[in-house]
Amino acid sequence: MAAASSSSSSLFYLFVLSFLSALIISKSQISDSLNGLVFPVFKDLPTGQYVAQIRLGNSHQPVKLVVDLAGSILWFDCSSGHGSSSSRSLISGSSSGCLKAKAGNGKVSSSSSSRGDAKDCELLVKNGAVGITARGELFSDVMSFGSVTSPGTVDLLFACAPPWLLRGLASGARGVMGLGRAQISLPSQLAAVTNDRRRLTIYLSPLDGVVSTSSVEEVFGVDASRSLVYTPLLTGSSGDYVINVKSIRVNGEKLSVDGPLAAELSTVVPYTMLESSIYTVFVEAYAKAATEATPVAPVAPFGLCFKSEVELPAVDLALQSEMVRWRIQGKNLMVDVGGGVRCLGILDGGSIRVNPIVMGGLQLEGLILDFDLGNSMMGFGQRTHSDTASL
Repeated sequence: MAAASSSSSSLFYLFVLSFLSALIISKSQISDSLNGLVFPVFKDLPTGQYVAQIRLGNSHQPVKLVVDLAGSILWFDCSSGHGSSSSRSLISGSSSGCLKAKAGNGKVSSSSSSRGDAKDCELLVKNGAVGITARGELFSDVMSFGSVTSPGTVDLLFACAPPWLLRGLASGARGVMGLGRAQISLPSQLAAVTNDRRRLTIYLSPLDGVVSTSSVEEVFGVDASRSLVYTPLLTGSSGDYVINVKSIRVNGEKLSVDGPLAAELSTVVPYTMLESSIYTVFVEAYAKAATEATPVAPVAPFGLCFKSEVELPAVDLALQSEMVRWRIQGKNLMVDVGGGVRCLGILDGGSIRVNPIVMGGLQLEGLILDFDLGNSMMGFGQRTHSDTASL
């Protein structure tokens, strides 16, 4: 009976995945120009990752890719047959495309190719979900976009990586859509073609998420654009999107942690992670503030869980000033693990971190994020029912 139950559960899960895939495919990318590219995104529940898809070359199969906000390049397993294209071409190590890639991550080398005397452009590509890298080769192909009645194409640089680099990615994903600040990330390449200021709009949701190279106003409307609050993006050599956090408050009480703290935004980390010393102070304060909830044994990977039906305390991040706050509460803060138990969706990130705070996908869900690289600013705000995305 147990085996039959397990088999039924697996079939049901496969059915759900097939349904979601069909739903996303039916919402094809619609755009009148490169300025209006919109990629529908859905959440892979087992991994907490967000998946989009693109069409490359003359392939009839879209390539499903995990969205990586910090990724420096679009890469996928070209050997799988998914997205195979006869129009794909290998990039030379002496080409301008390779130089762009080298400027993007500084990890590019030229190597002799078995296909001839020309040197290929090799680079290290990263699977940010599990923190592994591999050597890949730089290629170009045309990416299709637009509707059936208004199709278009644009030349796109991407990397082909070995199959083992897919480890830990969402089921069905063949690679990663890099949206970072490098010259060869997807938004940077598209902005270079249009000569427009680079813009990236993101809205994460289990079923109707969006990644777009359009402005918030174009995707969600004027009202949504005007409702956003902006904070400076930190500059540096990293391709990550990082903001400053001046202080952390639990239920209105300011924590005794030294700031400002650099907070990286991530779409491949499912839950926010705090550096261990900060996490210790944070968890102690939260347990003390949650007076109306009954603490219970932690459920991995969470470190603090409660049995409670009441609203638990909110967490506020003060950004460039104490007046500009990012509030985290409700479903963006607590994870329902069953049996009436809810756990704090903020984890201990360890003692060795590049940034002391990494904002994970759960905390980003339901927010419209506007990355304005021309002005080095990031806007954020809740999406309302009146907002309408271009899907």
